[in-house]
Amino acid sequence: MDLIHGWNIDIHNSFICLANMRDHARMMINLGRKHYDCDCTDFPFYKWNSLFPRINLLRDMRCGGSNFVASSGQPMYAASIPLSKFVCEISDCCPSGCHCAYRPENATLHVYCSAANLTSLPLDLPLLPKSYVKYKLDFSNNKLLRRLEHRPYFVNTTILDVSNCSLTEIGLDIWQDISHMKLVNFRENMLKSFPKHADTANISTRILLGGNPYQCSCENSWMIGWFRSLSHQIADVGNILCSSPSRMYGRSLLKSTEEDFCVDPVKRTLTITLSTVLPIVVCLLFLIVSGLLFYKLRVKFYGKWKFHPFDRDECTGEEMDYDVFLCCSSEDENPHTERILQLLESNGYRVCYHERDFHAGLILENISQAIERSKRTVCLLSENFLRR
Repeated sequence: MDLIHGWNIDIHNSFICLANMRDHARMMINLGRKHYDCDCTDFPFYKWNSLFPRINLLRDMRCGGSNFVASSGQPMYAASIPLSKFVCEISDCCPSGCHCAYRPENATLHVYCSAANLTSLPLDLPLLPKSYVKYKLDFSNNKLLRRLEHRPYFVNTTILDVSNCSLTEIGLDIWQDISHMKLVNFRENMLKSFPKHADTANISTRILLGGNPYQCSCENSWMIGWFRSLSHQIADVGNILCSSPSRMYGRSLLKSTEEDFCVDPVKRTLTITLSTVLPIVVCLLFLIVSGLLFYKLRVKFYGKWKFHPFDRDECTGEEMDYDVFLCCSSEDENPHTERILQLLESNGYRVCYHERDFHAGLILENISQAIERSKRTVCLLSENFLRR
């Protein structure tokens, strides 16, 4: 390149002049037996030589310095060096703690800031040496980096690596900035969700999104469709897993449904169980309370409606002489006895009454037989009855 600049030769025509083509050479240039820097400055010649090896432009030309040394200790021939080995260190405007290098073979300016304790992205980067050169940015392993912000150099960036940092959010403006890049690595950060309008960005970038603690809750269920729309661009689909809530832990986000996000199976089972059991419990409580109230108010119920749940004939079907034995003291001249007797018989009951139905003999035997031959015994209590 010193030749080109010193002779003021147009670089696009210089290769024809220096071609050394057989039978058509305009001049013969011999660059051999010299040691050259073999850096990015002369890269156009190395590239041209690799495209047209027959011109022998770099014949016998060796590289000086310690960059390209053969195993024998001799400087290597320039023509034998792969183009990918030509790397130019750049210190001007390179961020503190970072390493910057220009790789002309793939037209990229690499900025290595991995584990550089960055808290935010650098404001400025080294200027691109050519208009067609693009940035390749490595900001990985910076645990203090929690948020991405817009930077002007994103427009000339093809690869962005911010993996294994502590990013908690990626704004909509960042999604628009990265939409044209070739590869973006967001792996192993602290991302739980994304801005809801991220699905409006026209993203053609290949993305790595795995290893983040995604929150698979109902308010983030829209991400299912968004991730599925990007599934052909996401390079690590199998590593996009839910971290919370606990019922969704370890489940694939892309294989989940909106129902999985929004419906807790435990709560759903509990709701179904309660909807089934609760009416039964309410009915049982109602019956118990009703029974207790009826028991406490049983006398009033019977007095008002003449109703009693045990008012039935337990001896129905048994062959006995009397329905009831009316037992009272013979010393009483109580009008109640006659009234009860008349009331029972007027209702069709067969009544055993001592003055009428006892046979001659011992009184105790007559009472015992009357009890055995009657379905019930009704005693009219009085002082005379109790004394006897």
